[in-house]
Amino acid sequence: MVKNRKEDRMLRELFREKLKNSEVIPSEEGGRVLFRRLARKEFFHFIPGKFNIWYAGGIVVLAATIALAVISTSDREATKYTDPFSPDTDRTETTISNKDTDSPGITGGSSEEYHTEQSEETGRYIFEIKDDPSESNEEYNNNKGHSAGGKTVLSRPLPAETIDYESLFIDDVNERNQLRGVRNINNAIFASATEGCSPLKVLFGADTSSYEKIIWSFGDGGSSEEANPEWIFDNPGEYEVTLNMYHQGELKAESSCKISVYPRPVTRFEILPDDPVSPDDELVFQNYSTGADKYRWFFGDGEVSDFVEPQHKYSVQGNYSITLVAVSEHGCTDTLTIENAFSLSNYIIEFPNAFIPNPDGPSNGWYSAKSDETASVFHPFAKGVSDYQLRIFSKNGVLLFESNDVNIGWDGYYNGRLCEPGVYIWKVRGNFINREPFIKMGDVTLLNGIL
Repeated sequence: MVKNRKEDRMLRELFREKLKNSEVIPSEEGGRVLFRRLARKEFFHFIPGKFNIWYAGGIVVLAATIALAVISTSDREATKYTDPFSPDTDRTETTISNKDTDSPGITGGSSEEYHTEQSEETGRYIFEIKDDPSESNEEYNNNKGHSAGGKTVLSRPLPAETIDYESLFIDDVNERNQLRGVRNINNAIFASATEGCSPLKVLFGADTSSYEKIIWSFGDGGSSEEANPEWIFDNPGEYEVTLNMYHQGELKAESSCKISVYPRPVTRFEILPDDPVSPDDELVFQNYSTGADKYRWFFGDGEVSDFVEPQHKYSVQGNYSITLVAVSEHGCTDTLTIENAFSLSNYIIEFPNAFIPNPDGPSNGWYSAKSDETASVFHPFAKGVSDYQLRIFSKNGVLLFESNDVNIGWDGYYNGRLCEPGVYIWKVRGNFINREPFIKMGDVTLLNGIL
């Protein structure tokens, strides 16, 4: 047998060697047979680009899985009974029989029945098992107990839901603090004033004896750790003052209040003509005030007016002092008085309306004929001045410069830095050498030197 196999292999090798370069064209029937054999061999090999036994097996496994899932779902639906917990259940009492089965938590005979009661508010139930039922048992009677197999099944409705699901989506700072364990205490802060005109001074206080550390934040960038701080709000605006209270290094409580600071009006006026000749001359009071809703003029002769720009005649020639009080919508006031408005003295004090600061640095306000040529220092042209006070303000009311020497003006710098080009407010008051007082106010434009 072995010899025959060896001869057969030798014969195959001989023909393979002879016919390896020959072309054999099989018959039509032989070709079909050959291709069927090749297709079967390819079907049992894994070829990604062709359908084979591996793809067929995967399809079978997937189909079997889907079929099992469908059967399992059908079985669960078939064994499902009416849910007494469903809000759609019309009954308020339900009896569930459990024959020949063991129920979780209930022992006794195989024909146990337990009584349930549906809550009208929630549609939910609670069950309780009691031993040794008694018809005289108050709890049994009140809760409609049911005896089964030596056991008493009591049912009580569950309380209504108390969870506010909308609270899970929190945007409010106070509610976020509550989640972090931080109490928000309303009206815990005492403030001597919650609104007023700038500059507004407020004294704060609170009962912080239960806390080791407190931090006040005043809403304008300032803060304090004092128990009763005093704070000045010098700029108009709305400020939220916050008090944070700490215990053992952790924030435990918080409280806040709002402070409203209102701007003051700016009072300015001019009298035309400024040198009336006789009492019959009618004077016109031109009002340049800003930020005011109401005005009260005092003409110095006992007469008053509430007009914005009144006209007035004096019955007697004299030197009168004129006062204008401007009042804002929030009751903030500013007052300007011109003393001896019709003085004919030769003493004067006048100011320019613009200047160009030296960009190379501050000059401390000293001016000379040379500085006047370049208009690099803002100062008055004065004659006969004895007492003098000049103040320069920004439009926001910030005091930028102050001088009590008529020989020292403003060089355009604030804290060593050149101010921005724009309009600034000046106000001057003082006395001439004859003790005649003066008070004036105006604006000046700071230029950057580029014309």
